[in-house]
Amino acid sequence: MPLLDWHDAQHFDHTGSRPCALCGKPTPLRSRDGEPAHKVCAEDWNDQHPDAPRHLHKGHDRGTVRFCSDPPKERKKT
Repeated sequence: MPLLDWHDAQHFDHTGSRPCALCGKPTPLRSRDGEPAHKVCAEDWNDQHPDAPRHLHKGHDRGTVRFCSDPPKERKKT
């Protein structure tokens, strides 16, 4: 099972914890799309659902195909 790289600050919500979309326990972690999820829960979901879309609407994937590893965002110099 590939591990996710969620080191970037975008995966931590400083406003507080919300229930994990997968297990329901509180977490301050967020997926790339802002969905509350523990990293280990997201990794387990990816492992158990290869190539499955996370969110369907009228039979179409709404854009979140899987939980993703995200490289750090490039910071612009000012």
